[in-house]
Amino acid sequence: MYSIELCLLGFVPNLAFLVGAFFLVRTAPLARGRRCAWLTMSGALLIFPDGTLKATWKLLHATGIGDVRISSEAQFVLLASGFLLLLSSIVTLTRGYQFFAEAGTRPTVLTLAVWKVSFLIVTTLCTIGTYRLLTYIAFRRDARLAGALFILAVTCLFATPRMAVSELTVARQWIEQGINSAGQSALAAGSFLVCRTYLRARAEVDHV
Repeated sequence: MYSIELCLLGFVPNLAFLVGAFFLVRTAPLARGRRCAWLTMSGALLIFPDGTLKATWKLLHATGIGDVRISSEAQFVLLASGFLLLLSSIVTLTRGYQFFAEAGTRPTVLTLAVWKVSFLIVTTLCTIGTYRLLTYIAFRRDARLAGALFILAVTCLFATPRMAVSELTVARQWIEQGINSAGQSALAAGSFLVCRTYLRARAEVDHV
């Protein structure tokens, strides 16, 4: 079902997200301090392995090494938890309020099947909220290009599920991976531009 080239393309959105997350983590301490930075990093460290595990599963399956489906199923808990933390950090970045995830019992992957819908709802809402607040921050800091890039990223986010509903063909998978790569690349570029506005503001303060 999956070609080697398509599987390798699946790693591109994850690397692009990692670049964007790097600049968000770098922005957080400039705006709200180290606690906000740790919150952002925690969310990113949960989100990045999700896509990487899924891409790795496809690659292992395509090469005939094995069908480690647990790598794909883990996404529901990783994405929901990761974007919840990331959204909390962006809310902190936007309004100055701090939200901290309470420690609790982690569900096993085998029990996730019952909760997939709940995790999916949390993931969707937190993802939309994250992109919306990032767009708000970008325009408030007069980084209009960054705002446009965040809008492009969320547009790609909405376009991908539509592709998933369609018949699963190799061509559609290439298009889906391309859209996902474009969206994550837009997130990375927008995060860099927002981070640059904070760095410039910090440099001006230090200069004075």
